[in-house]
Amino acid sequence: MTKYAIIGAGNAGLAMAAHLKQIGGEVSLYDVVETQLTPVIENDNTIIVTGIDLGGSQKIDQVTMNLAEAVEGAELIICVTPAHTHKFVARDLAEHLVSGQILLLHPGRTGGVLEVHKVLQAQKCQADVLVMEAQTLLYAARKEGASVNLFGLKKQVSCAGLAQAENQRFFDLIQPHLPQFIPAPTLWHTSLHNIGMLFHPTPTLLNLGRMESGQPFEYYIDGFSPSIAALVEKLDAERLAVASAMGITVPSVMAWLESSYGVVGENLYEALQNADNYRGITAPHLASVEAKKGLRYVTEDVPTGLVPVSELGRKFGVETPAIDTIINLADILFEANFRAGGRHLEQLGLQDLSLDEIVKL
Repeated sequence: MTKYAIIGAGNAGLAMAAHLKQIGGEVSLYDVVETQLTPVIENDNTIIVTGIDLGGSQKIDQVTMNLAEAVEGAELIICVTPAHTHKFVARDLAEHLVSGQILLLHPGRTGGVLEVHKVLQAQKCQADVLVMEAQTLLYAARKEGASVNLFGLKKQVSCAGLAQAENQRFFDLIQPHLPQFIPAPTLWHTSLHNIGMLFHPTPTLLNLGRMESGQPFEYYIDGFSPSIAALVEKLDAERLAVASAMGITVPSVMAWLESSYGVVGENLYEALQNADNYRGITAPHLASVEAKKGLRYVTEDVPTGLVPVSELGRKFGVETPAIDTIINLADILFEANFRAGGRHLEQLGLQDLSLDEIVKL
């Protein structure tokens, strides 16, 4: 029986833990925040699954705040925390990893594997660990207490790591159970295929007024007005231009929606109106002015998505005015410097590499 360690007991963390238990794995669920685990512990370590059927409630083998216990003996460690915390997870994991383990960033966003590799090296981690990143989350899910509601399960999620010759170890382990995880040609195909940076910061920033007013609305259906959807398509065009300059072909956001959920439309706005998998996912209700600083759709996806794509654009001579505008708007509204604190070229270990060397990663 394969042992899986899930790091992060949020929406997707509970979904992943329940799903892996349903397919017959031994599952350990870890979180650094006690209140994330308490509802599951109080429910006899059991996660209640609604929406898409995963065989009903699933009892998890181990629910713990002890990281060493969680990852001991795990063949596959799956990090399902927001991407801007990956560097902290890697720092804490470094002393507990053993050679042969696989670490999957689910998802990696842009440059996740590069950032984690750099942190593990800085921590002098001696274990020979295969680090992989998923292009996106497998699940569209929302949790409440010990329950998680699955709105959608993607048809496929591409994954990659730095060592192509070793990546097959991951697929041999996971594909018999979760065939949705498929190989990407290179690491840049997953990192530049980061859809979260499109779907999250722009609609969130431009709907802050509605969120602060307490007016309920569906995030993907109501939050993407025709104008907001058109702006997101401009960000998508810039992302595709950066990828093209690097010799990488990645799907557009429209192509991704069709391949992931079978959703089509004349434009992004129309496609999202047809996306039944996103119906019922409500936008956050911000109870205070300070509450916005907990919005991971900005605090995660700006520094780990928009920032590295903008940085790569600058390196490869591609202008990204729409992306830069959203980064600047996020800085102003959140009183932050997401570029300085995000995955800039130095943070990813790319600042001294030539264009050819970056592409060949």
